[in-house]
Amino acid sequence: MTDFTAIRSLFHITEPCGLEEKELQPWINRYGSIPEVLKDYYLELGAHPQLNGSQDFLIQPKDFHKYVYDDYLIFYTENQGACLWGIRREDAASPNPPVYENYGEEEWYQTSKSLMEFLIAMAHLQAVFSMELSNEEYWPIDEQVVEEIKRMYPSKQADSDLYTGVQFFGQAGEVIVVMNNSDGYLLMFSAEDEQRFDALHETLLRLADDV
Repeated sequence: MTDFTAIRSLFHITEPCGLEEKELQPWINRYGSIPEVLKDYYLELGAHPQLNGSQDFLIQPKDFHKYVYDDYLIFYTENQGACLWGIRREDAASPNPPVYENYGEEEWYQTSKSLMEFLIAMAHLQAVFSMELSNEEYWPIDEQVVEEIKRMYPSKQADSDLYTGVQFFGQAGEVIVVMNNSDGYLLMFSAEDEQRFDALHETLLRLADDV
């Protein structure tokens, strides 16, 4: 089985919250197989609502039929359907293949080198929307602020090309998200308690205002 300890720890998951294997059978029938990491994720964590639906959505078995593509196995969707994530059909038998994203056009872009990289990055993105307190909207920032964040906060080791590039920082119980934007970067942050959040808010607001 795939080790999802990092994701479990991020969401404090201690109880089973997966789907039954029979629910994945339509996929298996269509594609011949599905990647081991993706199958394990569904069976172990696929039914956790905050992890899989705070912002974007893990596609649930009842909706598999809505996302049938000849060349890609789709398993995640942006909250308004503007973006889809999937693996190439030819990679379905690979245990941990790359993940690609699509914005409604013909071309697909590789967003993660592996399923595991994608799932860890997406878990951190979901966490910033599901924690008790957040700044609730993205702040525009520049390279100087990003460098200060890198200097002051440890990396979560969850960076990805998700949404054209996203980085995660912070201590346990908090998440700082830095996302690439067309003319700079966007910042969002959250924390599990008021003390952590107030400290983050004070520091990050000062950094943003100093630019």
